[in-house]
Amino acid sequence: MTTKKLKRNDIVSNSFVALIEQHHEEITEHYMNSLLKDPETEAYRKTDRETAYRSGDMVYKDLSKWIAKEYPKEKIAERYIKIGRERCEEGIPFSQAQKALALQMRHLWLFVIDRMEEDSLRSARESLDLNNRVVLYFQRAAFYMLRGYEQMIYKKI
Repeated sequence: MTTKKLKRNDIVSNSFVALIEQHHEEITEHYMNSLLKDPETEAYRKTDRETAYRSGDMVYKDLSKWIAKEYPKEKIAERYIKIGRERCEEGIPFSQAQKALALQMRHLWLFVIDRMEEDSLRSARESLDLNNRVVLYFQRAAFYMLRGYEQMIYKKI
């Protein structure tokens, strides 16, 4: 994955994107371990682990593109409507799919916070901007995933 060169004032975003791109597999592994052990996501234990891993890993890859402003919100809509439909067809309750997204965001921040201790934080403002973009990504993901569920449910009625 190639990261476009961001402006000098986007140093924290650059670092964040590079961190995700370099360590997305490690972050995904931590996420998958939680997903498959958490009692609130038990439906995922019945799914194909490799498919769940690829889907989880793609979230982190898409997020790094979103942060680098290479991924429009329309792509988020398209991707998560599809995910919502897929999870609905797999029989995963929406509450568990939502919990899976929350776990992904949690493991991302746990990883970043751990790495921030190794690296000095450059700017509070840049960090807040970055946090806002990450939160916005996951909020849009949840919204569109729910829309995918609704399309599947209302289609069946």
